[in-house]
Amino acid sequence: MSAARKITHWMTPASSHAQRTHIVLLEKNLEFGNKIVDLTNKSDEFKAKYGSVHPVPGASAKIPILEDVDGTTLIESWTIMHYLEYKYPETPLLPKGAAERAKIELFVQLQGASLFERSSAILKARTQAELAVAKAGFVDALKVLNAALRTLGSQDGGDYFAGGQYTLADIAASTRIYRPIVLVEDHFGMDVQRLINEHRLDRLKAWLKAIFERPTFKASIPSRAAMSEKMGKHVVPLDG
Repeated sequence: MSAARKITHWMTPASSHAQRTHIVLLEKNLEFGNKIVDLTNKSDEFKAKYGSVHPVPGASAKIPILEDVDGTTLIESWTIMHYLEYKYPETPLLPKGAAERAKIELFVQLQGASLFERSSAILKARTQAELAVAKAGFVDALKVLNAALRTLGSQDGGDYFAGGQYTLADIAASTRIYRPIVLVEDHFGMDVQRLINEHRLDRLKAWLKAIFERPTFKASIPSRAAMSEKMGKHVVPLDG
């Protein structure tokens, strides 16, 4: 890689999508610099960079953006993750087999937002009855996630989605799942680990431990206290 230039990664630390691409950059040990974006006051430079790639004029600029050393500029986290995998195949983050790769795509499509959506329902609940229903839905999502790991994943050699190999499936899901867990535990009194044990979701338990203890995940996540405080601003008292 050129000594004169590094990959530029436009991001904000709190974003789950930017954390995805950040983890891939770290896993592949690439030279890069994070360019922090203030999404409440987007710079003209950031909007112009996004607009240089997005085909719709005036589209709202989002993170992450990746600008490679050769000038290649991309948006959308899942696209960037695959680009980095193909461009820098050392430290592979996808299995070799077509079926195994397809299962990763399916897992991310089906499960990536499930807990996030359930936690959003908890946030939107306005009565105790609505909150109880939303919490039950969150538990159901944990059960479905456990089943998906068993059905689509592997435990051959380890506890990651693909067993012994850490892949894009683990990266994409971990950043999306961690935030809902923090929200429901810190602000709605749910003990996710207890629920996992109570419902004997053993595959999910092992997987969460593996992905959340990955060094690159820890290196790319804001402090739990800071994240929890930010989430707390969206919590409103129930009616009545």
